[in-house]
Amino acid sequence: MPNQSADALLQSFRNKVTRNIVWAGAITQLLLAGAQLWLAHYLQAVIMFAAAAVLGVIAYSYRRQRIPDFWRVIFMALLTAICVVSIRNNGTLGVYWAYPLLVASFFMFRDGYAIALASAVTIVMSMAAVLYMPSGDAWRIAASLLVILVLGGVFVVMLGRMQKLLHQLVVTDTLTGLQNRHRVNNVLSQLIHNFRRYHRPASLIMLDLDHFKLLNDKHGHLFGDQMLKQLAARLKKTLRINDQLFRVGGEEFLVVMPETELEEAVKVAEKLRLNVANNPFDGKDAQAHLTVSIGVAQLRAEQTWAEWINTADTALLEAKRKGRNQVCKAESYTPTA
Repeated sequence: MPNQSADALLQSFRNKVTRNIVWAGAITQLLLAGAQLWLAHYLQAVIMFAAAAVLGVIAYSYRRQRIPDFWRVIFMALLTAICVVSIRNNGTLGVYWAYPLLVASFFMFRDGYAIALASAVTIVMSMAAVLYMPSGDAWRIAASLLVILVLGGVFVVMLGRMQKLLHQLVVTDTLTGLQNRHRVNNVLSQLIHNFRRYHRPASLIMLDLDHFKLLNDKHGHLFGDQMLKQLAARLKKTLRINDQLFRVGGEEFLVVMPETELEEAVKVAEKLRLNVANNPFDGKDAQAHLTVSIGVAQLRAEQTWAEWINTADTALLEAKRKGRNQVCKAESYTPTA
């Protein structure tokens, strides 16, 4: 099982991008403050030094975690205000800073929030151009900012859709259409949180198709794939609406059952076993009678998600040891890390 889920990796990347943007803003303000000091613009130098200090503190304080939305807004508001002052004092030279600021706004938030923030920056910068610059230049600046806003908005929407598609590909098993093991970490961690905080029970069913290698050797891998797809569809129809089904190995499946005590989970597992054993599977060129071995484990106090899965897997191995086509519960099994 991976140490980090796809969701966690993506969020970590977004947080890193945001921190780097804030660091870049702090360093830029520091350099500009030095330039203003050299030009004897002492008030502007002090303001920029203060801004650099604030941004540096924000970036450093949240170097190992997500920067809260409040400080992201403060970051954008502070730089926008400085940019407006620069436009007022320096005219066209100040406008140059509006463009990277507008681009940065698309990376501070996601989807609609990013577009809303970029729109606000565009409006403020356009108003500053109208107020402090000749009208002929002002509308050109406003138009160019609007073009960047539209293009950036299209980029954000397309990027969001692409990320959702890629995320779906990462967490979905291509053969069966079920969730794969990349999502297990997040789902089980949430159930463990609910158990520890709200005392809500949860159980796992670990299910393995018996003698699947022999089936592949006899009928071929394409036939085996057909059986796995049919098994996944049959399991989904048998499970309850709140249960989640994952394919976690070649012929191994995991059922996550929130709000479920051990004995209730055992009943569901037995129902799954009978459904498989009593109903043949139809392949393209042959019919197969399959069975499954099942291990069931309820979440225990202080267990990690890996220990919980290991407990269910131990019960599954016991079901196989006893002759397969059985359900074993993990009451008497001690998880190992």
